[in-house]
Amino acid sequence: MIARYAGGETGARAAARAGSVVVVVDAFRASTTIAVLVSRGARVIPVASIEEAASAAADLRIGERGSAKVAGFDFGNSPTEVLAAEVPPGVTVALSTTNGTRVLEAAAGSPAIYAAAFVNAGAMAEELAGARDVTVVGCGWEGGRASEDEDAAGAILRRLQDRGAALDARARRVVEAYLRRPAGALRDNSAARRLKRLSYEKDLEFCLSEDTVPVAPRLVEGSFVRGQTGSRISGPGAKQKREIRP
Repeated sequence: MIARYAGGETGARAAARAGSVVVVVDAFRASTTIAVLVSRGARVIPVASIEEAASAAADLRIGERGSAKVAGFDFGNSPTEVLAAEVPPGVTVALSTTNGTRVLEAAAGSPAIYAAAFVNAGAMAEELAGARDVTVVGCGWEGGRASEDEDAAGAILRRLQDRGAALDARARRVVEAYLRRPAGALRDNSAARRLKRLSYEKDLEFCLSEDTVPVAPRLVEGSFVRGQTGSRISGPGAKQKREIRP
């Protein structure tokens, strides 16, 4: 296996064109929220706009802009709120976020698209065991880099490396940064401070915990569902349909 790192919509689009499996990482908080929902048995439909989320055929609506909850939606993009609400299995959830859903849209055409973060790094590495070419994409924030996404990507890439994957140069640098970054650094970066201002401290701690939600959410016919951990992934040529409408 070759495992790569790329950033943002541009990186996701290039990886999809190259026929790589794409793992979208939005650690604070879309990927984490998706993992929690899927672990509860929910189907998660990622959509690019608030308007489409509002009109989607869904049981629940989750959305944020600038980390704040969208008015009138059932939840903000908060994994701890979802956990506390005890969302029942079988529900369909429409999800729209500032960065994560746009990057997912850019990955359309990939053989397989996943959502991952710190909380499911190990499950994601297990799920990808049969892949030949994987690109882990850090979403970033409004077109820029985000240290939490790069470190969560590093956590996934390190586990892939431990399973024998060959990392490209950029992926190796991301892993090295993940390993040497002080444990508390991500609790005081710009994204963490934004969450604290909005009283989402519980989300911050939850999102930074590794391997606590052992699922690998995979985008299948427009919805995230539980992946088949350890199953083989179809290679280039088995294109993922366009999943998110603008």
